[in-house]
Amino acid sequence: MRPTLILTLTLLLALPLAALAWLGLRMAGQEREVVENRFREALTGRLKDIDSVILKSVDKRERELLKTLERDSYEAGDLRSLTRESPLIHTVFVLDAKGNRVHPPPEGPLTAVEKEFLERSGQIWRDKQLFYSSSDAAGVNIRHGWYTWYWGNGVNLLFWTRDASNRVIAAECDRSRLLADIVGELPNSNPDDPNLPHGRIALMDGEGAVVYQWGAYDPASGELPRAKLALDRPLNAWSLAYFAPTAELDRALSSGTAFNLIAGGGALALALAGLAFYFYRESTREMREAAERVSFVNQVSHELKTPLTNIRMYAELLDRDLPDDDPRSAAHLGVILSESQRLSRLIGNVLTFARQRNNKLNLQMTAGVVDSCVQLVLDHFRPALESKGVQVTFNAGAGAMVTFDHDAVEQILGNLFSNVEKYAPNGGVMEVTSHQEKDVVTIVVADRGPGIPKGQEERIFEPFHRLSNKLSDGVAGTGIGLSIARELARKHGGDLRVEPSSNGARFHLEIRTPKVKEPA
Repeated sequence: MRPTLILTLTLLLALPLAALAWLGLRMAGQEREVVENRFREALTGRLKDIDSVILKSVDKRERELLKTLERDSYEAGDLRSLTRESPLIHTVFVLDAKGNRVHPPPEGPLTAVEKEFLERSGQIWRDKQLFYSSSDAAGVNIRHGWYTWYWGNGVNLLFWTRDASNRVIAAECDRSRLLADIVGELPNSNPDDPNLPHGRIALMDGEGAVVYQWGAYDPASGELPRAKLALDRPLNAWSLAYFAPTAELDRALSSGTAFNLIAGGGALALALAGLAFYFYRESTREMREAAERVSFVNQVSHELKTPLTNIRMYAELLDRDLPDDDPRSAAHLGVILSESQRLSRLIGNVLTFARQRNNKLNLQMTAGVVDSCVQLVLDHFRPALESKGVQVTFNAGAGAMVTFDHDAVEQILGNLFSNVEKYAPNGGVMEVTSHQEKDVVTIVVADRGPGIPKGQEERIFEPFHRLSNKLSDGVAGTGIGLSIARELARKHGGDLRVEPSSNGARFHLEIRTPKVKEPA
């Protein structure tokens, strides 16, 4: 048979098949979309029921706190006794009618717990009217409520109430105890429990880590939930996720899809479609294999994130409860915390890189002080840097309250400081300088190490590019840290670049930070 005839016959069969296949797939896609939406609505309704259970648990704790905080005496000893009487209360503070701090006593002496609280709650003292100008949607003045802020590795919860004299008394809640109370109201986590035989519901924190879950279904690594719902205040940074198998959905769609495909052609059409699919599959094999490798790394990172979060949480709890007269255990625990933080940064870089590749890298803008964020990251790195003989100096110049993504800035600085720790410890110095002008904050990180070779100033920001890949150099890393840091800076309306330096490396970070609007 002549090649021209073969080509003509192939086109005569392939073109109608393509048109019928397109029509059938389009109809099947529309049908799948309708069924998936209904399926998702049903699952979301189930999550709303769980959300109401959690909200009732929080309301119960709120009533308990209101009763506990009703005081006739505001003596320091009586207030400090609250932390012993109520396991839910971690710290207490009192403001007078003008917003001045009464407790912890401004003139001292302060307990170690009170000192730590004052350090991490700085934004409360900067905004004295925080609890005096609160009102609901109807304009009614609020006499009590919740206040949340981010510090360190999670959200901090504070419940406050105002008495008839306009005096404010507030209690910082113990996150672990509140979580334990909430979990106590949720279904049993035993997979054999018949409460959820064909699905799984997971309670996730603000970082997407699973805090608690139940249900017989075991989702695959990296599997996305069928439905997701953010919790109400004060846990609005947390969410509920519903995982469900696809079997039920696929069965509902099978008859309609089969009908569309049968209407699109007979046995010959199906054979040609299979042949076309075979050629398509072969031509895209390498792309699929590359995508599978990326997906595997992403899934492993997600799997590591959950146990690592638990390790860090319990290590921090142990660090808080460890006696001061046990320095050896404290040193061992410090190594656990340091290494878990380093692993968290590595996993964070991998997950951020995956979101960047999937165009899902978004910022979460909140109010804060850039210098406080810089100081927090420096405090995490200072022990490791000083152990290698690196002297750290910080010239703070960005102390205004602005809006920025705390996690993104922490990740950028973490990658820059980590590079100093890995590549420039022999320089002996790391200088960090911040500057604020209008709605732009500039941070410069300089060291006195070997510096960036000429011609590499831009290449170091390329993914997986490293100045040296020799194992004998003794420097570990993935080669994506600076790439992620620059992408986050540009998402922030700024940039990250290398500045000329005659001694060591000098990185210039610039981000846009709109000022926080003053309350009316």
